[in-house]
Amino acid sequence: MADPSAGRPAYIQRRLVAMTTVVLLVVALTVQVGLDGQVLLAPERSSRTELVVYGVLAALGGVCAAALSRRWRLPGQVRWFGVAVLLGCSVVMSGLLPPHEVLPPDHWSIGLIGWYGLVLLYDLAIGWVCAFLLTHVTAIGLSMVVNGAADELAGMGVTFVSVAGFQVGVALSAQLLRRIAHRAVRTSRAEEERRIREEEAAAAVRNHEQRYADLRRTTIPLLAGLADGRLDPRADTVRRQCAVEAARMRRLLTEGDGAADPLVHELGAIIDVAERHGASVHLSVRGTPGEVPDHVRRALLAPISEALVTVRSQARVTVLHGPEQVRVSARCVAPELPLTPPEQGEVSLVESVMDGQVWLETSWRSR
Repeated sequence: MADPSAGRPAYIQRRLVAMTTVVLLVVALTVQVGLDGQVLLAPERSSRTELVVYGVLAALGGVCAAALSRRWRLPGQVRWFGVAVLLGCSVVMSGLLPPHEVLPPDHWSIGLIGWYGLVLLYDLAIGWVCAFLLTHVTAIGLSMVVNGAADELAGMGVTFVSVAGFQVGVALSAQLLRRIAHRAVRTSRAEEERRIREEEAAAAVRNHEQRYADLRRTTIPLLAGLADGRLDPRADTVRRQCAVEAARMRRLLTEGDGAADPLVHELGAIIDVAERHGASVHLSVRGTPGEVPDHVRRALLAPISEALVTVRSQARVTVLHGPEQVRVSARCVAPELPLTPPEQGEVSLVESVMDGQVWLETSWRSR
């Protein structure tokens, strides 16, 4: 059976209640065969009515066993038909016997009918079990009064309280099972959330290590060249490389900020670097942010970043979140050096240059 997370408390509860119902059925059959079998073994002590009721209860136990072997819960038709049969047996045993055969306080049917009632009503609210047992004892008590055995009511009451009281306590265990089910789900959910957090943290560490490794391949040679004089910081090419590496580092540092829209958040870090170099960037965001994988987000922003960090004039950037596609476009002065195409094949790049202006668009289709 499926176990969706949204229904796990009900799932665990059904499993626990089903197993307990099977145990109660075993108890009822054991009581009937082991303790009340004297009805068949000593027919001189029993009337024909008792033998019929005994056989009907045994047949009901067989029906419940067959139903529980096929599914976890008794079908509604079996449940309520069984309750009607039990109440009928209670009335027969208490009301249709001759006055001299009024049920004695320790009669076998008092407890057995209650056990079968538990089997049928255990997975329902405790009120159903109490109502059934109350109806059962009321039928017995009224019969004793009508048949002139009112003086035995006290003894019958003691017997019934000792038997039915224990059965009500068993019925109350259903509430305990529900608490156990919810507690088990909460514990399992907490463990799952902890495991997911650990996996996410490990994945973030691996991702940052990879990103820092990428920076070491590009940033360290640049810094080494500036330090030993091989690169001239006044050269436009070197300054562009420095701006690109600065934007990459800013993007890397902003990845762990937990922003609602990481794509726009990282783009804002790029724009901040561009504006520090004299650009004036206008950002427009449209649509509702969706889930964009980290590697896709980096591929979407890489060409845009290289174009913006070298701009010294006005630029316009637009982010469009669609239901199936994410697009990032930029319009600015055409950079002197060619842009690096996206590394991810999932991201496409469109570049158009006209009158010294470049129009870039990177896009990713989520479906």
